[in-house]
Amino acid sequence: MQKTFLLYLSLVLVATLHATVPSGYYNSAEGKTGAALKASLATIVSANYNDVGYDGLYDVYKTSDVLPNGKIWDMYSVKADGTASYYYSTTSGQCGTYNSEGDCYNREHTFCDSWLGEASPQRSDAHHLIPTDGYVNNRRGSFPHGKVGSVSWTSTNGSKLGSSDASTGYSGTVFEPIDAYKGDFARMYFYVATRYESKIASWVNNGTADEILAGNAYPAYKTWFINLMLAWHRLDPVSQKEIDRNDVIYGYQNNRNPYIDFPNLAEYVWGTSVGQPWSQTNTNSPYLTSPANGIATEFGNVAYQYTKKLNVLVKGANLTGSISLSLTGTNANLFSLNVSSVSKTDAEAGYNVEITYSANSLGAHTASLQLSGGGITAYSVPLTATATDAFMALPATNVSSTGFTANWTTSAYAVNGYKLEVFSKTTTGGGASVNLLDEDFTSGIPSTWSNVPYVVAESGTYVRIASSGNSGSLITPVLNLSAQTSLTVKAKQYNNDTGAALTATVDGNALTSWNTTSSVETYTVTIPAKTSGSKITFSAAKGARVMVDRVTISTLGGTVTEVPVSGYPVTTANVLSYNVSGLLPDSTYYYRVSLVDNASTVSESVSVKTLLLAGENTVGKQALNWYKNQTGIVISGLAAGVSVEVINMKGTRVASLLTKTNSENVKLKERGAYIIKTSEGARVKVLF
Repeated sequence: MQKTFLLYLSLVLVATLHATVPSGYYNSAEGKTGAALKASLATIVSANYNDVGYDGLYDVYKTSDVLPNGKIWDMYSVKADGTASYYYSTTSGQCGTYNSEGDCYNREHTFCDSWLGEASPQRSDAHHLIPTDGYVNNRRGSFPHGKVGSVSWTSTNGSKLGSSDASTGYSGTVFEPIDAYKGDFARMYFYVATRYESKIASWVNNGTADEILAGNAYPAYKTWFINLMLAWHRLDPVSQKEIDRNDVIYGYQNNRNPYIDFPNLAEYVWGTSVGQPWSQTNTNSPYLTSPANGIATEFGNVAYQYTKKLNVLVKGANLTGSISLSLTGTNANLFSLNVSSVSKTDAEAGYNVEITYSANSLGAHTASLQLSGGGITAYSVPLTATATDAFMALPATNVSSTGFTANWTTSAYAVNGYKLEVFSKTTTGGGASVNLLDEDFTSGIPSTWSNVPYVVAESGTYVRIASSGNSGSLITPVLNLSAQTSLTVKAKQYNNDTGAALTATVDGNALTSWNTTSSVETYTVTIPAKTSGSKITFSAAKGARVMVDRVTISTLGGTVTEVPVSGYPVTTANVLSYNVSGLLPDSTYYYRVSLVDNASTVSESVSVKTLLLAGENTVGKQALNWYKNQTGIVISGLAAGVSVEVINMKGTRVASLLTKTNSENVKLKERGAYIIKTSEGARVKVLF
């Protein structure tokens, strides 16, 4: 990251983001909602408008779109950290001809010029026209912005062109900017629909405009596009870059983008607060932070005639009542919910709703999870799944402290049966850990992070989560958590807030919660292996605010090696399950299955964690106690004459002794997890 970019961010983000909104500018929009609110905003931002002209845009860009290094801020080439493979001067480099990226820059219509009818003043409105590389601009063409499912081309900063992710409700070609700018583009689309409310209905027949336009003044856009833009708006909150740009353009055009000045306006016009009167001082309207409206929950491939369960986190703030849940859509009969409503208390704390998909017919299936009530406007979450007859390993059943049943689907090609591998994973080699993330917030909230209200950068390199009236969540960038990692957080309570707790979740699943104090404390937790595309969310409740000082995530180091369980692999007959036994309690194992007749036909690995032993900390009526010292562990509470074994996670015995006293010292050469076994039948898992 460039030092100049870091310095810039540290100057602008350590204080609360602030826009220069003229006094009374939005007063006429007070108390309105939905279509009426949008119409009122249209009147406000259209009054006394000054058209800078198409050629005048380059003069605007000299101050509206400038990086800290003095170069043009092109959202199609500049990465989230402010770096780029090439830069353009504010005074030269305008297109011109181009053959590749980096040749020249021109004026990109976020809302395509062809859709606008190539007419003024809309074709020269700086609020939705940005400077971009000419070649990338050309690749975007007149395709709508969207979520790419299958990538056909990628720019140097990671912007993508390709076919749309079908889960969005659209299947055409789309162009997807990087996460750091998605909110910028969403708010530009909101602006166009508002500023040109009286014209936008007539544009539906212009070129490919009908891909996103509904042919009316309100809501103006098709449902799939509104849902996606709202999701982007929430994913990427307003940045200081946008605020500064809004102020500069106001100086030229004499109008503002209201969705930058008041981001919650989007919810009152199209989102979760439609039907409620908007106010410049209203900060306590009901909303959901999870799940995201219009963003699909994907079950992936599921074996035919089997089921798969996924949790969807329902979490919100300022709710007026319970949230109702239902399923609709073509294949709704293949999906089911474990609850039909979530109480206000549970929803504000965060509640995992279990959705079950039953693969009772082959092929791709879709449905929608509908959420309503609690003061929010009803919205839906697409559900997608595919039932396949491809060979797969299934989740384990009958899990105990010492074993489980491995399961898999049938294959017509398994003439001579199946081969079952069972193994654990261990870290060997003593290699250094890999630092995945280390953020001390000295430059405010990085653009690669996201948050939902209320989160703000505070002076002193802290990020405050939650306010007196709103909860908040701070979300990391996408992380590769496919191996076991360590999470360390430095945090404290805000002022004198009592009960201030910092909750961490991974991909919507609970990880841990820390009760913070008035002093900065260091909290550490081990994260079990997740996915290569995971995110961690830190949350705090309203009135129980938390100041986060630093977040560090690193792998546990060394080389991860598969260690076969003794006796495996085994060859089974033409059966679809196998009982695995002789395992250690409270330990993670893995299994995969292949065909004896075709070793290349092999399933994905399935993980299983064995259960704790019942009463594992006692031997008869005697307590089995242990604690760490500098050289190993001390075992106490046993009578004399008890045989003790200490076994590592590879299953190797590293120590054995016969107790002579009530307290015995066991020296250990390496750090790690161990099992203590006694002749009286006790087993205890310890960490050294």
